[in-house]
Amino acid sequence: MEPTKILKTEYEELHNAVENGKHEYHCFYLATVNLKTPRIRTVVLRSFDENDNSLSFHTDLRSKKVKEIKSNQNVSALFYNKKKKVQIRMNGKAVLNENSDKLKNIWSAMKPESKICYMGPFPPGEPLDHFQPNLPSHNPQNITAENNKRGYVNFCKVTIYLNELDWLQLDYRGHRRILFTFDKSSKHTWIAS
Repeated sequence: MEPTKILKTEYEELHNAVENGKHEYHCFYLATVNLKTPRIRTVVLRSFDENDNSLSFHTDLRSKKVKEIKSNQNVSALFYNKKKKVQIRMNGKAVLNENSDKLKNIWSAMKPESKICYMGPFPPGEPLDHFQPNLPSHNPQNITAENNKRGYVNFCKVTIYLNELDWLQLDYRGHRRILFTFDKSSKHTWIAS
């Protein structure tokens, strides 16, 4: 197996996962650091760019992950393709895009059902006395200009610029693992698994 072909194949898979909600890589695990404790959650892959080795997801600016990224940009992402038995672990620096023309274009193109998630009255993770859906009182088809503005204020794109990608393919005949590093001179190294 040629490492550059492996990386190219995985990049194609990540591109496909952006558009295909049923793809194994469409949702991935994101780990941040809260003081000294790691925190992990599932997020949705929204873009992938092999030219600058970056990927992105959307989130609510009021969420704890945003606060954690602001205090420590180092994050990890984990993807797993059950069918191919491939795990990809990525490390990189997360950058928040809170307000820009590009972000406004993303927001404008979103479906109302997605926008409404950012209009909830409570910040994600806020303790509640009892269960309450964290949704506004209106439905997605009745979003007013004021509601739209309120949701956009909470909307954020997070881009992760990758430092490394650890590829592992599980195989009973011997697992295969390669570490790809991305700096001034990208390189790969086969490693034991």
